[in-house]
Amino acid sequence: MAQETQQVLMTPEVEALIGQATDVAQMYDVVDRESIRRFVTTIPDQDPRHWDEELAMPRYGGVTTPPVMVSYIAGRSAPWDEDQLNESMLDDWFRDGGGGRKRGSGTGLTPVRSLVNTKTHLHTGDEVELYRYPRIGDRIFSQTKYASIQEKKTRGGRPMLMVTTETRYWNQDDETIMIFRTTGVEL
Repeated sequence: MAQETQQVLMTPEVEALIGQATDVAQMYDVVDRESIRRFVTTIPDQDPRHWDEELAMPRYGGVTTPPVMVSYIAGRSAPWDEDQLNESMLDDWFRDGGGGRKRGSGTGLTPVRSLVNTKTHLHTGDEVELYRYPRIGDRIFSQTKYASIQEKKTRGGRPMLMVTTETRYWNQDDETIMIFRTTGVEL
């Protein structure tokens, strides 16, 4: 009986992606009251520390943003920059614009899918480490890297890759604000 060859997804090219990082992206302008107001109205988060300076000062050092807001505003580009989301959606209007598109001055990571023969991507979860709340006047920087890529098997024995990206956000004083990890599966 001929032996079946097992597909291997963790090739040397895929393994070489671990640690690959984007350029550092810098948010246009700074964290401001209007951006906070719009964000807290949208999600909605009515915590007064987002607008009441007197209340927020003793504990937070001033008005703060909701923790996850930093991941939305870090990619904010100048009003005169080309809108890459529109460009991305014109290419494929079912896409949401994510998946390696350029943000600010950063460039995207090499997509794992471009190196392996997989048909499906599943988002399996996010993890947030919050070090401090962004404050008014902070200028936000970010950089994303492949933190981990591991080959595993499904219950049926099919190979899959568990891919974890890690984005670090920090301010103008190089204080880490948040680390955001996203894990997905390629199969």
